[in-house]
Amino acid sequence: MYYPSINSLLLWLLCFAPPGLAYGRSSESPPGPNAILLSRVQSLTLRANRLTSSRRVSPIPQLKCVGPSKSICDKYKIETMRCTNAGYDYDEEDVQWTCTAPLPEEFMLGATDVICEGYRNADDKWVLKGSCGVEYRLLLTERGERRFGKIQEDDLRSIPRATKGWRRGMDALVHMIFLGFWAAVLVMILWPMVRSCFGLRSRQRRPNVGRGWGGFGGGGG
Repeated sequence: MYYPSINSLLLWLLCFAPPGLAYGRSSESPPGPNAILLSRVQSLTLRANRLTSSRRVSPIPQLKCVGPSKSICDKYKIETMRCTNAGYDYDEEDVQWTCTAPLPEEFMLGATDVICEGYRNADDKWVLKGSCGVEYRLLLTERGERRFGKIQEDDLRSIPRATKGWRRGMDALVHMIFLGFWAAVLVMILWPMVRSCFGLRSRQRRPNVGRGWGGFGGGGG
């Protein structure tokens, strides 16, 4: 009896398997003409005073300093930054980036966050080509601290959150006032009806009547 060899079986599977299985991820079609996978991007070059491409949402700056202090961000503006694909931990499309930029001796680059626009939605693994920007933190070196002094941190990314919290508090207060007003109006309308149904009447006080004093008898004649 003839038994096919392992090589023959593998060749048969390769020939008759679905295209996606035979060729892997490379056969997956992008959802649009400018949709790309970050895992296939080797490097990004970002420049100041330029906006990203956009499709679903508004464009963002390619480079944005987010702290740790606005005064530090104002002291030096990075003109060009290059980020290199450094692989991934768990998800192949959750790429880790290593970013570098030319800086004076007083400054050093802190944490960086590469942000890209999902092509179909925010969680889409396909992203829009040219939509990536970088939010970075600019730190002072020892030489920078000697020159500028230690500057209090005020992470710029926390400002919108505080603003949102303040707005939520104001919205809740306005909502409570609105409900209280209509509750008072409702009580004023329903209270006469309740009194009428249950026979509640206000008790009227009798007017105070002074006690009369008896007359004195006339004197005898």
